[in-house]
Amino acid sequence: MNLSARLGKRQQEVAEFVGFGYSIKETASFLNMPINTVKSTLKVVYAKIGIQKATELSKFVFCRRFNIPLSLCEPARQVVAGCFLVIFVNYIFIHEDFCLRRARRIVRVERCIRRQSV
Repeated sequence: MNLSARLGKRQQEVAEFVGFGYSIKETASFLNMPINTVKSTLKVVYAKIGIQKATELSKFVFCRRFNIPLSLCEPARQVVAGCFLVIFVNYIFIHEDFCLRRARRIVRVERCIRRQSV
């Protein structure tokens, strides 16, 4: 992947839209371009950058937009993923509603077991 690849203005716009997750149809709609033009522009962008997949384009756009060297992209992604995991775990397991719902289910199961054993 070549982070220093020189892209034209329109190529940069198309790369950013697709890199940030917009579909080709959405990109064409936002940029008022025909769908085939967006596809051909993407082929040129992929060739200039030296990539083959939209996920690699996302990495390229992210690293280029925030001036992050490629060597730091993977650790940065892992740190962000870890932060989201901590937030998710905090919400799911420490949140009161989840604990109350889980406790109610356990009580129901215990009642069912007691009724069956009697």
